[in-house]
Amino acid sequence: MGQLKHIQTAMILAAGFGSRMGDLTAHRPKVLLPLNGITLLEVLVHRFRKAGIRRVVVNAHHQRHVLRRFVHQRDWQGVELLLSEEETLLGTGGGIAYAEPHFQGQTILVANGDVLCDLSLPAFEAAFLASGALAAMAVVPSRDSKLYSLVHYTAEGELLGFFPRGNTPPPGARTGIFTGFHLLTPAARAYLTPRPESIIQAFYRRALQERQSIFIFQHSGRWVDLGTRELYLAVRRQIRNGDLDLNPFLEPVSETNG
Repeated sequence: MGQLKHIQTAMILAAGFGSRMGDLTAHRPKVLLPLNGITLLEVLVHRFRKAGIRRVVVNAHHQRHVLRRFVHQRDWQGVELLLSEEETLLGTGGGIAYAEPHFQGQTILVANGDVLCDLSLPAFEAAFLASGALAAMAVVPSRDSKLYSLVHYTAEGELLGFFPRGNTPPPGARTGIFTGFHLLTPAARAYLTPRPESIIQAFYRRALQERQSIFIFQHSGRWVDLGTRELYLAVRRQIRNGDLDLNPFLEPVSETNG
């Protein structure tokens, strides 16, 4: 099992309304949807704990009282789990900025709350630290611009920009789907403000304009998007039928896959 050497704090983005889930999120946040008896939140926290994370911050807005009760009723086995409750939904950038007091000036791991990914967190950390970059994004190499916007990067793992969904990248362009996992230094987070904003616009695009170095880590393993009702229900069926094993998403791996 791989252990992180420097990063001890993670943030899970979980404040959204989950509108693409329909009635499944009418009475609970998306991060509390179950998978084979365990919630998405528990999958992520379990994985982080095994990798050496000691503090997990979860932002909350939609049905935050439900999330608050759930967090207080569980034993997180040594992980300090903190809620950053947003009166107004602040988005991916604003939510991180609002939670800044919890980060103690450290570089943090940030993850979307609606994905499963067997990303090697130690390999991600090591490659990022070796790069000397301001921040890092983990991507799954792909040219599928029909379903996703794509991250554009060099062979050396340097962020070049983004192709909006529906825009076919030119031949030879190295592109990938953002997994929802990234590493943010305090200097990267300094671009963000605690108001409604996207981290792509507020930080990544601005940093590119200023010629800051952003490292792209290519993940060669599994990544499962649970962001819509159809995708989530399909994954539940796969788990129930034995076609998808949840265990690899719970336990960290140490192999370098970037």
